[in-house]
Amino acid sequence: MRVFLAVAPGDPFTAALSARLDGVRDRLPVRWTRAHAWHLTLQFLGEWPQDRLEALQVALAGFAAGPPFRLRPAGPGAFPHMRRPRVLFLHLEDDGPAAHLASRLRVLVDGIWPDGPQDRKAFRPHLTLARVDRTLGFDHVKIFENIDLSGLPEIPVEGFSLVASELGPGGSRHRDLAFVRMRKKGE
Repeated sequence: MRVFLAVAPGDPFTAALSARLDGVRDRLPVRWTRAHAWHLTLQFLGEWPQDRLEALQVALAGFAAGPPFRLRPAGPGAFPHMRRPRVLFLHLEDDGPAAHLASRLRVLVDGIWPDGPQDRKAFRPHLTLARVDRTLGFDHVKIFENIDLSGLPEIPVEGFSLVASELGPGGSRHRDLAFVRMRKKGE
């Protein structure tokens, strides 16, 4: 099963960002990610067999996730870069808690399957907004760079999910397999 660990941004943030993108969706020749599928990936795990997935779920049930925290929207970005983007995203500003959580989860995952297919790229907090199938012109890039993101709410991180991703003709569908709640000390 294809799985990943992620934080959902929540309805208030999703509604606010979606409203900001409404004015540019028709102006950019990209494949927009559906708003209900937006998430901050803590780690993409790839294809996991059922027995290893069950071991991961048991480990996550006992995982001390740490206290809740917040992420702030920090502007538009692109992979690999804005000159020739393949992915358009919203960068999220993290004062350290998200990176620390991602790092701890990577240790946990590697303990279950050290040679597994999990992604080992550096953690970069972002929400994927669109995929680019062809080269975007300078004017299109400028439209994306100039989206008004002022006043977007912060994303409260109250927990994270183990998510199954099923690929289909209309894109991928996500289904939560487990949820781990962030906890304050002593809870």
